Amino acid sequence: MDKKNKRYFFSMIVPAICLFLGSVFLAQEEFKGRLFPDAARGSQRALNIIISIDEYTSKQEVFQLIQTYHHNGYQQFRADLREMKKGVLRPVGGTGNQVVFHLAQYTPKGNGGEIILVGESQSWNLDSRRRHDNRFPYLVVELSFDEKGKGSGNIYLQADIRLTSEGIIEKASYNQPPRQIMGLESVK
Repeated sequence: MDKKNKRYFFSMIVPAICLFLGSVFLAQEEFKGRLFPDAARGSQRALNIIISIDEYTSKQEVFQLIQTYHHNGYQQFRADLREMKKGVLRPVGGTGNQVVFHLAQYTPKGNGGEIILVGESQSWNLDSRRRHDNRFPYLVVELSFDEKGKGSGNIYLQADIRLTSEGIIEKASYNQPPRQIMGLESVK
């Protein structure tokens, strides 16, 4: 490589590496665990996952979404929700697919806590076929952990949510049994 090509190569690769490392190190919280597939399918292959939470949804943001829904309708509510990015779920060594979370809320419980994460319902498990049900447009993840950051969780692939007047995000209902996350532990 001549000097000009080296300079061009390094001017492109160094910013790319910095962006990648920055996104990894800037996560406020990170959890790893093993996602077990739907037991009804008979598959016992577990998938290692990483859940990164960049920031939590404030009560003010929940109030703004409620106001948007009441004044501008459901379509504007969904558009505003899609603009929010609070974290991601990434399969380790998977197909490169990820779930983007638009809402994230932490609730202290005893010596530990609970986190609810909400993204758009999607099929990121390529070997599964499922029908989309418009009554359950969200993917909801519920995590429970102790003071050491160890616990478990559930993923509801098709769920509905409720935003309360107290600024709380709740899972209202779901269409199919959850998939379990075992061996959950805090990495950050």
